[in-house]
Amino acid sequence: MEKIIGGIKRECYPITEAEMLHLYTMTFSPTQEIVNLGTGRYLKMDINMSILREALNRAVSRCETMRLRLWKEPETGQIWQYVMPYENQYFEYYDFSDLTDEKVKSILDGWTSQPFDTFGGPLSRIVLVSMPNGWNGFYMNVHHATMDAASIITFSRDVMDIYCSLRYDLPYPKPMTSYIESVKKDMEYLAGGKKKDADEKYWSEQLARDEPIYTDFTGPGRLYAQRLESKNPKQRAAALISRDAAGSTVTYDLDADSTKKLVDFCEENGFPVSVLLLHGLRTVLSKFNNNEKDVCIKDFVARRSTVLAKKCGGVRMHCMTLRTIVEPTDTVLESMAKIDKAQNELFKHAEYGPMTFYRRQRETYGYAPRGGYESIGFTYQPATLKSIVPYLRDIPYKSFWYSSGKQPQAFYLTAMHRPSDGGLTFHFGYQSDVATPKEIEFLYYYLGRVLFRSIENPNATVQEIMDMV
Repeated sequence: MEKIIGGIKRECYPITEAEMLHLYTMTFSPTQEIVNLGTGRYLKMDINMSILREALNRAVSRCETMRLRLWKEPETGQIWQYVMPYENQYFEYYDFSDLTDEKVKSILDGWTSQPFDTFGGPLSRIVLVSMPNGWNGFYMNVHHATMDAASIITFSRDVMDIYCSLRYDLPYPKPMTSYIESVKKDMEYLAGGKKKDADEKYWSEQLARDEPIYTDFTGPGRLYAQRLESKNPKQRAAALISRDAAGSTVTYDLDADSTKKLVDFCEENGFPVSVLLLHGLRTVLSKFNNNEKDVCIKDFVARRSTVLAKKCGGVRMHCMTLRTIVEPTDTVLESMAKIDKAQNELFKHAEYGPMTFYRRQRETYGYAPRGGYESIGFTYQPATLKSIVPYLRDIPYKSFWYSSGKQPQAFYLTAMHRPSDGGLTFHFGYQSDVATPKEIEFLYYYLGRVLFRSIENPNATVQEIMDMV
């Protein structure tokens, strides 16, 4: 739909539910940096900064969401999106090579805390940097309503593919796809049809089940306290509430050999790695909550199963309640089979809008706003740079995720493979009013024990695994 914005006619499109989910989080924070995603991509090698600058410009020209703008219509308040024409940029360069790692992190965290002008201004910033100890690359900060982790990884891949083509005369990468085309697909889905009807039916059946129960990562104390406050001893939902969404990230690295054991186990038994990680999480939550069989985790789905979706950039992440009921007599492999089945069903019906789902869930079970049954969100990112940029396979590479000082989710885990060695890194994002680093360390300790006791004893029962740890 054409709109006149700043005196210029623009082709505008409605906001998707995935985008609105991130705009909604802004209502929980007095400042807008809660939606910032700051990342750094660094190689331990000399980089021709002029060629990298050219590669970044070409990558931006190929990625619509790096040129996306949001606009709120004054008369109606409705939010629209449009793509700005490409204009060549001169990305600034900063030499931090003489500073300490701690000082550089402080600077880049500070850059990440600088909010965007959400409705009108550019929604990304890129800076070329030289880091301490011979690392070089670029820092990028983007608005979460325009990019998610998967699209940041894809964009970074495109930058390095273009750089290698220009610098070393390697094949030029295939073009990105159109984010606007993916938005049109989402609009077609919302207009109705067999797929939406099937998703409506599935989620209606899920909401027709008995009410779930909240399982906290610190134990049942939070639910018990809220039962006392509400004077409802049968209350089954609880809320993780922050005053201002202030928070940070705690990161743990699992070594490459240990990661390989987890991956090999999954391959041998025909399960995705995400299923094993979810088995570990839900088993820990069960143990911490009096061996509760009914456990809910907020599962984030990338929705990138097609070529269009994989390479279009943007934010396509949806999240739903992944509910599993595992008996203490179920074996590890039986537990994983239940989780695999539930997750496959969730993925199949993940086009359904998350805000619509959670509104219906609240209406069905009657819990208070911001309540629910999950104490932790989960996403798994398997992609690595080494798997997609062959020339760089023998060159040390690392990525960083910087903190804006605000967190959009109360508590969540993102598990990603490191491009340097393939090992898993666990990023725990948390709001300070909800969790503490010590509580997260305690959870991670038990998660590791459950995971390795499980792959060592796949025919042991879940109860036996909980007793072992």
